[in-house]
Amino acid sequence: MRKFLAYAIPIILSLAVGMIGSTIQTSALAEWYPTLLKSPLTPPAIVFPIAWTILYILMGVSIGILVARGDMSVVRLWLLQLLVNFLWSVGFFALRSPLAGLITILILDVLVFAYIVYTYSISKGAAWLFVPYMIWILFASYLTGYIYLNNDTNINSATAATISKQTYSMTTKTTTYTMPPLPYNSDALEPVMSKETIDYHYGKHLKGYVDNLNRLIAGTPYEGLRLEEVVKQSDGALFNNAAQVLNHTLFFDALTADSGDIPSELKSAIERDFGSLEQFKSEFTAAATSLFGSGWVWLIEDKDGKLKIISTSNADCPMRKGLNPLLVLDVWEHAYYIDYRNRRGDFVKDWWSIVDWDKVANRATKDLRDARQD
Repeated sequence: MRKFLAYAIPIILSLAVGMIGSTIQTSALAEWYPTLLKSPLTPPAIVFPIAWTILYILMGVSIGILVARGDMSVVRLWLLQLLVNFLWSVGFFALRSPLAGLITILILDVLVFAYIVYTYSISKGAAWLFVPYMIWILFASYLTGYIYLNNDTNINSATAATISKQTYSMTTKTTTYTMPPLPYNSDALEPVMSKETIDYHYGKHLKGYVDNLNRLIAGTPYEGLRLEEVVKQSDGALFNNAAQVLNHTLFFDALTADSGDIPSELKSAIERDFGSLEQFKSEFTAAATSLFGSGWVWLIEDKDGKLKIISTSNADCPMRKGLNPLLVLDVWEHAYYIDYRNRRGDFVKDWWSIVDWDKVANRATKDLRDARQD
């Protein structure tokens, strides 16, 4: 009985940690798998749970051999690596931190290697049973590093939370992207944007993109991802519709009937990077009025916290380039034609009076007062 328990308890404990970790990892793995598909070494998704089950059983048998022989000297090291394995699942998958995941799995590599080396002098069989786990952990280190290097985490929590709460809802089986609720009444922005413009621009154009996105994404590897992840990883018609949903969400969310003063931190950052608020508005207006065809004009924050003005055509979005959008102006004709006809310049001039500067400032990822100066 004692020998049976020597094997059973480690196997059950290993599988328990593996099952908990697998549960934690499921949603994040689904979210990051489209990124991993770009890696030539990524196996099919079904491989992960099968591999975990086999490897955790082998892990339990390995320590079981030693416990059955009465050698408890390596149990603490085994428990420590099991704990770090669990912390890797929590940091990397539950907290969505590629950096925390990379650090913990590198520590895990060292602990597992130390276990094999130490165990080899006691029981070669127990040591060899841990080798497949070592290989898998090294492979997982590669995948973790790949996610760390290729997953853009430069989108601030305020923007991500806004998109997550407003742009879509999720169930356990399917994802339905829904219309982002307007933070104001449809007639609140008159006369700059009339109720008729909102009804068409928001109620028809945006709704069309949302409906198309739901139709196009069904059954693809992107189904179930956050909207910004779909935008960053997809292409073709799916990207066009996902990006238009995202771009419009950012556009409508940063408008208000009560545009107050610019927060001091944002104003200081604008003055730092453009010389003055007036110069920034002049450059932004020039970009908006001179953009040929349909597109968007953005105030973005780069990875160093520097503010810049960029223009994108059609559905393109700065998140694709790792840039954080703070403010965006839609200069597609349907954004202003009902109220201004072909007078885009007048629309841009009036649009400044309905910008919600608090929303713009809250989208920054860094303390704008401390951002690095060139």
